[in-house]
Amino acid sequence: MPDLTLSQLRILLAVVRTGSFTAAAVELNLTQSGVSHAVQGLEDALGVRLLDRHARGVQLSPAGLRALPLARHLLEEATRLREEARAPTPLSGSVTIASFPSLALHFLPPVLAQVRSAYPGIDVQVSDAYLERHAVEAAVLRGEADIGLTQLPAHTRLMTRVMGDDPYDLLLPAAWPADLDVTTLWEQPYLHLGPATDDFVMQHLRRSGISLRPTLCLLTESVVVAMVGRGLGFTALPRLALLGLTGEELPFSVVRRPLPVPLVRTLGTVTRPGQHSSASRQVLGLIWAQGLPPV
Repeated sequence: MPDLTLSQLRILLAVVRTGSFTAAAVELNLTQSGVSHAVQGLEDALGVRLLDRHARGVQLSPAGLRALPLARHLLEEATRLREEARAPTPLSGSVTIASFPSLALHFLPPVLAQVRSAYPGIDVQVSDAYLERHAVEAAVLRGEADIGLTQLPAHTRLMTRVMGDDPYDLLLPAAWPADLDVTTLWEQPYLHLGPATDDFVMQHLRRSGISLRPTLCLLTESVVVAMVGRGLGFTALPRLALLGLTGEELPFSVVRRPLPVPLVRTLGTVTRPGQHSSASRQVLGLIWAQGLPPV
């Protein structure tokens, strides 16, 4: 199978942007047959059809829709490689990261330490006050942040990259009976983390025929854990958030159990499509290399 080339990717993007092989050929100062041959070569290299041809032009196939964001990203990375190789001076600039508190606590410190050591000219600002994934997405879309660390999937206008999964556990008051069966458990008051509109956990359990009885909607994990410890109900929280609250051990008034219907939240980065500064790309690369801490 032949290898794909950056030239083929650039030609594909031109065809998608202009809507036809003829228009792309004019834009790129190539022959129409040359454009068609390049796209065909790319399709052969990938083993899929990227474009559907019709009398009025072309449109992306389902495989093409999936491949297009990655094609743009590869070209951006190629530009980054050229810029970094030719850079006459150390990297500098400002990068803003919007993040969940749990990710900022356990994930960002080693990344920022690397940035400060290797790229002292890069100023990284972190906003860790975002409690909802939609708020992180909005900050990136509005340009208030260059990089978002959040739960995926994200808004379709954003570029995403998965960093890993964060499992959920049940938290129950230690004063409740140790042999409490799950049928009785689901009838107890449920303490919900987040606004009532963010029902990720409840939707997951509902698909398994489990209906919860939420009695409180709280915005911070520490308050939820405190309420559980006082016997006001039970909850389900992601392990990374719990690690940020309790270190290695939970309070004696709270016990942890596996969720009977396993659930994970997928965490990753979100960025706006298009060109990014060299500083932003470098910080993003360090974030990807870091990976999630074990939970």
